[in-house]
Amino acid sequence: MDSHFHNQVVIVTGASSGIGKETALAFGRAGARVILVARRGEVLRQIAADHPELRLLPLAADITQPAAAAEIVATALREFGRIDILVNNAGIGLRASVADLKFADAQQLMELNFFAVLRCTQAVLPVMRQQHRGQIVNISSILGAIAMPRHAIYSASKFAVRALSDSLRLEVRRDGIDVISILPGYTATPFFANQIQTEGPDPNHFRMRGQTPAHVAQVILRACRHRRREVTLSFICNVGHWAKRLVPGLVDWAIRRFV
Repeated sequence: MDSHFHNQVVIVTGASSGIGKETALAFGRAGARVILVARRGEVLRQIAADHPELRLLPLAADITQPAAAAEIVATALREFGRIDILVNNAGIGLRASVADLKFADAQQLMELNFFAVLRCTQAVLPVMRQQHRGQIVNISSILGAIAMPRHAIYSASKFAVRALSDSLRLEVRRDGIDVISILPGYTATPFFANQIQTEGPDPNHFRMRGQTPAHVAQVILRACRHRRREVTLSFICNVGHWAKRLVPGLVDWAIRRFV
């Protein structure tokens, strides 16, 4: 048990699989009381049943619905009386060229990847401001720093999440609230199998080993413990992130050459 997180109340969206599930379990093992949020309530209930030693509260909710965020906050306050950490993790991918993507698919992605993040954030802010403390963790992506071909809308959503995080961080600096951006690279989760695909699978993903969602979860906990501003996972992603700032033309050439 990590004394830093003992009895803290943590909300994790997209907690039914992948990074969200592992993050919820990691906080639970650290002694936190965790609300697991996702649409698949039966999966959440099974996760909680599989880990009876942890204080996990499954909550089925579709965070793309306008009323869902307020209901999640109301549940957290009713059950635990406070909210210490919100992890905005839920998201979906889309692989299509700009010319060929369906507008409805783009709207669906932005509704979950960006507007749901905004709704959940707005819902917890009054609580955290009243407490004079809290942490909002937004899961962006390395594609929120380096745009890739055929991932324009996904990249746009993750760039938007980073911009939201940067602006919000300045707005709540005096309220005792931390805003933390996490930029994972390729992670071995069902994400790519479940993304909205209009041009078939990306062959590059099958050549990547990727990091584990459990590793990403531990990075998230360390970022909260040390109140980090932004964390980019993996050495190669860090190199690419800095290269994009310093020599963007070279990065564009490398992407055209190898992707």
